[in-house]
Amino acid sequence: MASVSPEQMVLEALFNHFLSTEYPGEDTDYVFELYSASQILKPRIISPDELAEGIIDGKKDGGIDSFYVFINGVCISPDDPLLTTDSEMAKRIGPHPHLEIFLIQSKNRTNWNESTWEHLLSSLTSLLDLSADDVALEKSFSPAVVERTGMLRRAVRSLALKFPDIDFKLVYVTRAPEENITDSIIMKATQVEDLVKSRLTKGAKVSATHIGVEGLYLIAGTDYTKPGRLTFRQLIREKDSYLGIVSLEDYLKFVRSENDELRDDLFDSNVRDYEGDNQVNEAIRATLDSEDEAEFWWLNNGVTILGTEVDGPQQELVIKQPLIVNGLQTTHVLDRAQKEGTLHPSRLNNGIVVRVIQSDDEETRDKIIAGTNRQTRVPAFALYATQHLQRDIERFLLVHDWYYERRKNRYKNQGKPAKRRITINLLAQAMITLMLKQPDAARARPSTLLNRKDGYESIFPEDLNVQAYRTAVEVIKATDEYLRSAEAKKIFDDYLNARFYVAAGYELLKLKITNLENLHFDKSYHLLGVPLDPAILKKSLMVLKATAERYQRKFPGLSRDSLFKSAEFRDEYFKALMKSAKSDITSA
Repeated sequence: MASVSPEQMVLEALFNHFLSTEYPGEDTDYVFELYSASQILKPRIISPDELAEGIIDGKKDGGIDSFYVFINGVCISPDDPLLTTDSEMAKRIGPHPHLEIFLIQSKNRTNWNESTWEHLLSSLTSLLDLSADDVALEKSFSPAVVERTGMLRRAVRSLALKFPDIDFKLVYVTRAPEENITDSIIMKATQVEDLVKSRLTKGAKVSATHIGVEGLYLIAGTDYTKPGRLTFRQLIREKDSYLGIVSLEDYLKFVRSENDELRDDLFDSNVRDYEGDNQVNEAIRATLDSEDEAEFWWLNNGVTILGTEVDGPQQELVIKQPLIVNGLQTTHVLDRAQKEGTLHPSRLNNGIVVRVIQSDDEETRDKIIAGTNRQTRVPAFALYATQHLQRDIERFLLVHDWYYERRKNRYKNQGKPAKRRITINLLAQAMITLMLKQPDAARARPSTLLNRKDGYESIFPEDLNVQAYRTAVEVIKATDEYLRSAEAKKIFDDYLNARFYVAAGYELLKLKITNLENLHFDKSYHLLGVPLDPAILKKSLMVLKATAERYQRKFPGLSRDSLFKSAEFRDEYFKALMKSAKSDITSA
């Protein structure tokens, strides 16, 4: 019997802990895919929903287990406006945006297999064809694979005139020792690497990496969220607050991890994503590129940092759980300017104004986040996260063991399980589905509604009983659990497209709705409590499958992705559900 190495023992313990605390009761192989992706994506931090949406393993997966796309460090969704060439977001982003792709193959095994790479040799030839048609691709690949890889195809097209810097990472993960990797496996990996390079623009970086037990051990042992240490040139100390000048060189040390990457955890509370080289950022870059007598801090508003505990001797501060709540744009421009070699050497000695505030009181932190961003253009719903209603929802859900993360990863840092953590985006999708009766919008355009004041207020009305939000969460989560079951997969294995439709279908069938005008979630939510009726869930899914097949026969040129984001298809589905409900009432 082969001996077990210390690394294997530790990794086994780490994975079992992840399984039991984050995803108890879930399929082990599926959780290994989640675990692998969460480790490979470090130091980037994404929500449990974003992590799960990237998993596309299954029938007709083309050898791809998970797929993630980042633009300028931000994890994007298939419906991100940056993927639409004529969108304002795509027009506003500056030249050379950083386009980063992770294609991960996760095998919960203790051996390496060259067939893992061989599968990609055939599938990526088609999936990386920028002119490929989604409907044609769906003949060979699952809708999830077509949609996720479509993000890359669309990103390359929409950002073409910006000349994006492309970094494509192919990663093969197992629990096997790296020493067992054979020359033939490395040769296959190199062939896939060359294929990807041939399909992307000149200058794209492509790497094929094997990560086994030793690699996973090293990644797991790297702390990306440790307290920050910040050295000031000059520092003023007041009660629970600090103000001073930090050299740009020392500030860069503070915001970067040991591998010289920006610490993603520093920006969890920031209400803006990095916007590329817009007019303001171009002005910051121009200052950094030049040499003159004007100090950088004379021309820049500086940075605000929150910390739960702040202490340190003389001119140095140690900040526990540091969060940059204002200054993300400045930080990103500074980081990129130095890495791209455009930062004038003399500027490293220039200063930047830094405010540090110590507080672990949520309301105080919310006020600071909102206040420091009032005068900048921000996504509206991000600032809504600081409102009383959102805090009330969080407190109510907390009583019922649901952890509402108004602030990204707030409860992850407290060790709360991923299965019980809820993001604002997911709750909004649940409300769009159940209250607004728009599963198509929940699937395709939740941010469109959230970013409008009237849209936000329709999703989160002030006078709605807070219990309704709990019901919405529980219906969506129970639907998700059903759709991941073997029974549901045999009926219709398309989780991402089906989840909001099945939840909406359950609502209609459970309430015996035969006329949509009689559906009022704000008055009937109490009739939708858990546990959900499995027979009704099954019927909702079967009606969805039948409607989708019928609709695609009628419109053969429509991709599955486009179908489920269509209001016309939604209406057809609702008609079929109401017809079924009427039949049930008559037969009863």
